[in-house]
Amino acid sequence: MQKPNVIIIICDTLRKDIIDLYDGPAKMPNVRELAKDSVVYWNAIAPAPWTFPSHVSLFTGLYPSEHGIHETKGMKMPQIVEAHLRSRHATIAEYLKDQGYSTLGVSANLMISKLTGFDKGFDTFFTFTHSPWIQSDIATQARNLGADMAQVAMMLLKKGEAKEIAKYGIEYLKIKMRERQMDYPLKKGAEVVNKKAASMVHRRPFFLFLNYYEAHEPYKKFSDKETQDHMLGIKQIDPKKVAYLKSQYVLASEYLDSQFGVFISWLKKKKMYDDSLIILTSDHGQAFNEHGFMYHGIYLYDELVRVPMLIKYPQNRKIKAGDGYQSLTGVFSLVRDVVAGRVVSITSDFAYAESFGNAEFFPESYKHRMWYVQKHYEKRRRALYMNGYKLDLDLSEGKVEEFMKGDRTVNPKSAENKKTFKTLEKKLRSPLSEHR
Repeated sequence: MQKPNVIIIICDTLRKDIIDLYDGPAKMPNVRELAKDSVVYWNAIAPAPWTFPSHVSLFTGLYPSEHGIHETKGMKMPQIVEAHLRSRHATIAEYLKDQGYSTLGVSANLMISKLTGFDKGFDTFFTFTHSPWIQSDIATQARNLGADMAQVAMMLLKKGEAKEIAKYGIEYLKIKMRERQMDYPLKKGAEVVNKKAASMVHRRPFFLFLNYYEAHEPYKKFSDKETQDHMLGIKQIDPKKVAYLKSQYVLASEYLDSQFGVFISWLKKKKMYDDSLIILTSDHGQAFNEHGFMYHGIYLYDELVRVPMLIKYPQNRKIKAGDGYQSLTGVFSLVRDVVAGRVVSITSDFAYAESFGNAEFFPESYKHRMWYVQKHYEKRRRALYMNGYKLDLDLSEGKVEEFMKGDRTVNPKSAENKKTFKTLEKKLRSPLSEHR
C-alpha cells in the first residue's frame, strides 16, 4: 500500500483567535474548507513564542529546554544558529527520508533556511525573502544604526559620517518605491512558495514543508521606531495605531488564506490531496499590546502561544480530537504513527511553552536602553496548560505571571484552585523529563 504524502504548512505568526474558524475577525474561507475534511484542534500550543526554537521543536519533537536551541542572556542568534548546525537530534525529514520519502522544503522566512541548519534531512530546501529591506545591504547597515531615518542620520553625524546620509536617504526612497510596485508588505512571497512547491514535487511519497510569511510583521505603515520605543519603555504606542496594525494583520491573514487556497487547489488538481496527511498550524502567535507587549517573543501569553491546528488525515478520515492539548512537539510522533498506518489524535493531557530571554535585535541608537532589556526581558519563563488551567511562571524571579482557568484569571489561593496551583507549580519547577 502506498504510504501517504506528508505536508506540514506553517503559517508563520498566525495566532488562533484571529481566524474566523476559531470565531476571529479574519475571513479565511480556504482554511474553513480544509476544516471540513480535517480534525480541528482547539487547544494547540506553540512550545516557544518565536520562530527558531518553535520550529526546532516541531521538527524534533522536543521542547526548547530539551533540545537547547533557544535564546538566553548569552546566547543570541549567531550562537543559536551555531548550536542548531551542531545539533544531533533526529528530525521529521530524516525519519521520512529513511522511509523512502522525497523530502522537500520551501520557506519564505530567512530564519528557516540551509544557512541556519533547517535543511537537515531534506533532499531540497529552498528559502527566499520577499522583503526589499532585507535584500538591500545599505538598508541592513541602516538597521544596525537606527530604527528610522532620523535616528540613522543622527548616528551618522555622531560618527562624523554626514556625507553618508544622502546615500541612505536615496536607498530609502528606492525601497519605498519597490514596496509599492510589489504590494509589500501585504504580499510577502506566498505566490513564490506555491510556485516553487509545485515545481519540486516529482515523485511520491513526498514530505513537503512550507513556511508562509504573510502574517508576520511588518505591516503597511509599520514603524520600527514606534515599536522599539514602546518595547524599551521610552514611549507607549498609541492605541489607535495598535488597532490599525491589528487590522492590517487581519488583512494579511486573509491574503495568506487566498494563497493557501491556491496551493490546496493545486494538490486536488494533481490528485494528491486525498491520500495526503496535511498539518496546518503556526509556529507562534502575535501580540497587539493585550499585555503591554507588541508582536512576539519573550512572553507566554495566549496571544503568543495559542495557535491554529488542523490535521487532514489520509483519505480524509475523521477521529475525535479528544480532551486536552496539542503541542507542536507532538507532530513528529503523529507523523510516525500515520506513516505506519495508525490514525491517532495529537492530543495530550498537557502542553508546555517556554521562553529564556530576549532574542530581539536593537540598533545602535538604543544602546542606552539595554539596561531596560536586562531588567524586563532577560528572564526564564515557562507555562503549563493542564486540566483546563494555565500557569505561567517567571522562573527567574519566582513570580506568577498568569494563573487561569479557561479564559479567566483565578486566585491561586482560593479553596477551589489551591491544590491545582500547587500541582502545576511543582511540575513547572521540575525538569520536563519528570512530567513526560
